[in-house]
Amino acid sequence: MIELLVPGYFVVGGLIGVVIPLVLHLIQSSRTVREPFPTIRFLLLAQKKSSHKIKMENILLWLIRTFLLVALALAFAMPMLRHGGAAWVGRSARDVAIVIDGSYSMDYKLGRSTAWEKAIETAIVVLEGLSEQDRFCIFVARDYVDPVIEQLSSDREEAVTRLKGLSFSQTSSELATAIMEANDSLRESKQKREREIHIITDNQALPWVGIGEGESSTNLAADKEGEDDAPKVAAMGNWDVSKLDKRTAVFVSLLGAEAPENIAPIDVKLEPELIMADMPARATIRLGYTGPPRSTAATLYIDDEEIASRSIPIGGGEAGALSFIVPPLTPGRHAARIELPDDNLELDNIFHFLLKAEDQLPTLVIGGRDDTLFLRSALQAELGGRASIKTDWVEPSAIDTGGLNTFSSIFLCNAIPLSAGEIGAIQRFVEAGGLLVIFPGDRASPSDYTSLAFLPATPAGVRQILSSERKRVLSWDAPYHPILQSLGDASAIPAVDVGQTLVWDTLHARAEKLISHNGEPMLVGRPVGRGYVLLFATSADRSWSDLPLSPYFLPISHQVVHFGAGVGSFTPYVWCAKSLPLEGYLPEAEANSVIRAPNGQKVPVRSALVEGRTLLNVEDLMHAGMYTMNDGAGVAQPALAVNMSRDESDLTPLNLEGLEERIGVSSVYVSSDLEDLKRQLEESRVGRTFGEQLLWLALILAVVEFFYANALMKRGPALSEHLTIDASGKVSA
Repeated sequence: MIELLVPGYFVVGGLIGVVIPLVLHLIQSSRTVREPFPTIRFLLLAQKKSSHKIKMENILLWLIRTFLLVALALAFAMPMLRHGGAAWVGRSARDVAIVIDGSYSMDYKLGRSTAWEKAIETAIVVLEGLSEQDRFCIFVARDYVDPVIEQLSSDREEAVTRLKGLSFSQTSSELATAIMEANDSLRESKQKREREIHIITDNQALPWVGIGEGESSTNLAADKEGEDDAPKVAAMGNWDVSKLDKRTAVFVSLLGAEAPENIAPIDVKLEPELIMADMPARATIRLGYTGPPRSTAATLYIDDEEIASRSIPIGGGEAGALSFIVPPLTPGRHAARIELPDDNLELDNIFHFLLKAEDQLPTLVIGGRDDTLFLRSALQAELGGRASIKTDWVEPSAIDTGGLNTFSSIFLCNAIPLSAGEIGAIQRFVEAGGLLVIFPGDRASPSDYTSLAFLPATPAGVRQILSSERKRVLSWDAPYHPILQSLGDASAIPAVDVGQTLVWDTLHARAEKLISHNGEPMLVGRPVGRGYVLLFATSADRSWSDLPLSPYFLPISHQVVHFGAGVGSFTPYVWCAKSLPLEGYLPEAEANSVIRAPNGQKVPVRSALVEGRTLLNVEDLMHAGMYTMNDGAGVAQPALAVNMSRDESDLTPLNLEGLEERIGVSSVYVSSDLEDLKRQLEESRVGRTFGEQLLWLALILAVVEFFYANALMKRGPALSEHLTIDASGKVSA
């Protein structure tokens, strides 16, 4: 709604000014022309006709003079034209909501200050422009909504103090959610007051995902699509246009750079993920960028020692990638990081990750002595000079469900059936990143497998193979799988003698066949959570086949263990989070473990009893860096590498086209600096004055009145010029 604001006393004065010319014209007397003629009645008739004509000619002159006085009155009244509001005279009370983007992209340097510092300054200016009758609420959009002042308040001094004490977070921002919560606070007021929502952010497009459209503009998040541990795109699914009052004025302050530039490491991949001691590895770093193509340099540090530095051109529409050779490491965890040169957004120039080197791979074999004899012998043997496998063996009746997370691989050899508690513990082990390998046996019936919901396939039974068909040729169905890579070039035809085998009708949707014998599945696998499950169709002893005696059993067993070491039991890094379960990321942690943040402060470790189990969670992982935990000797060791969500590193600017439609209100004001915002606030709250334009109009009307009035005076002839006398002495006009 557009309204015109004019002070009342000027309205009254203007009305008086309109009446004055009318009165003067109505009482204006016509000039009486005296003529020395004897016939007076003819002169009076001519005078009446002439006077009527003069009055009719002066209506236009009266209108000009009336508009002149009206323009002068309005010019001195300084009228204001403004949008919205309910007050025709004076200033109405208003409720104001301030939403500040608290993501780490707000730390972008803009000369001597940052976008965050400008945001706080802008919020304070908005508060200082309010009157005593105005109320406000303040929210900060982090990866959660931080209500600085949740309920409408008028205490500006307290609000300014709280604003100055705020800091941005090292996460993305839920901008849409914060705006809707701020709008809900405004709606709680039942009074008829004007409403304003101030959105103070940088020029980044990412926080606006979910506001009026559901498609992200970020290219960093797209690179991580499909990864379970990828940070989530901000602001999705929280925008409800129906809740917005269409009369609400929305002020959007975009305080970031118009054309930002930023390069950041966004991911690291280790090959292999679990590094064997005294063996080299490879670390591949992916870089994301915003801005024109350019070159940058990256440096690899391990245990605070510079290992290598490389330069790389980046741009041209593709993310950059470069690899570093990781030198042989001693057993244990090592703190590593990639550093880029300083730029305008320094927070994302460092990417932290862990390197874990093992001298032996911890493996647990569960089964009877005879059932596991061949497998234990194969695992304890040296193969190709590779590091030995540390094998623990227990009977099925002696399973310690509380210690499974210390192993990278678990073998079940004729160990089924299991209790419900044991099945639950094994499933949690797999989902946390472990490898489970199952060899069947005579102890289990087909129904015993139905309770194992994580199997690649549910066995339908055991089939006896005729003596004439027992000679089976093995085929590698997935020759490039890590388990089979070293076996793909075997010159001899692999063959085994199979007496009985598991059979199943269908495989799980995510299952894959790895080895077959005469076309029937021999080994199938399936990813479960962050881990993996392998199911053999024959036993680990000689009762079902001679596979344990074949030349392929030992290399396959070793390859399985090494594959399990890199499946997901070790996580190089995690994202900033308010809480993280330690079972899947730091299984060796205990309730009394001391974990410290990069600044040396102790972070809380909470325990909770869930279904009879004690689960540990570490809290407040909100600062990027290397977190440490004391070992048995009390020495701090690298424990968790925490990084900020790299979605926020994409500084692609916001497209302002159609912003009003996306927000859902008619009055949207977009500013790029404080002065522009002040001008828009004055136009919205006070109005735009038209005093100068009205003075120009008055001047034009005065000039027109002057020339028109003079033209009428010169054009009007004397009455004697219109009178004629005929021969009889009759006077006519």
